[in-house]
Amino acid sequence: MRQDMTRNQRLSLIGLVFLALVVVVATILLPTPGLDTVRNSVRGTGTLAWGTFLVLMVGATQLPVPRTVWTVSAGLLFGPVVGSLLALTGMAASVTLSLVLLRWIGGPAVRRAERSPRFRSLQAALEDRGWVAVLGLRMIPVVPFSLLNYACGLSRIPLLPCVLATVVGSTPLTVAVVASSDVLVNGGEPWFLAVSAALAATGVLLTAGEWRRVRARLSVEPTPVKPSP
Repeated sequence: MRQDMTRNQRLSLIGLVFLALVVVVATILLPTPGLDTVRNSVRGTGTLAWGTFLVLMVGATQLPVPRTVWTVSAGLLFGPVVGSLLALTGMAASVTLSLVLLRWIGGPAVRRAERSPRFRSLQAALEDRGWVAVLGLRMIPVVPFSLLNYACGLSRIPLLPCVLATVVGSTPLTVAVVASSDVLVNGGEPWFLAVSAALAATGVLLTAGEWRRVRARLSVEPTPVKPSP
């Protein structure tokens, strides 16, 4: 089994390296438009660009893909205000879809996730604290978005409180990342970045207790016993 996992990891690594080389070669050889050109083109399509972005974000965040990719993209393409609103709307739609699918269908992906000590610790925290845990954990950058969605889907937390806690808890960090992208690349308002960063730092500090509870559960998670040959 270990040899199979090692071979799969090697194949994945080779595939990623090949994809990176293709991107680099294409970037060098093919003419690429500037960021301002891309942004103006996106803005020119109006609500069609918003809808396309939301569909892609909701679909991608059903998988273990970092949500930061989408928050950064929102800031680059749509600016701080519209970008923040789109990113938060996408998160709300994503967690809604995840909960509905998991509670109605389930699937092998969830069963694989249940083997993870981190996943079981998130489940235990949700059982103890309910939507308060969701609110706190959404403010902590190291907690994967999709993994927490899976844990929420298998918990007894009602849909609406879970979605509201996701939006409120995700707001500080999301606004900070979107604003940072806009300021660093597009020359946005620095004061907006400063306020967003302070808001995100405050949110992380306020939710440190929830993260300590999760880490404590991880530290006492029993190690699986390997079957004797």
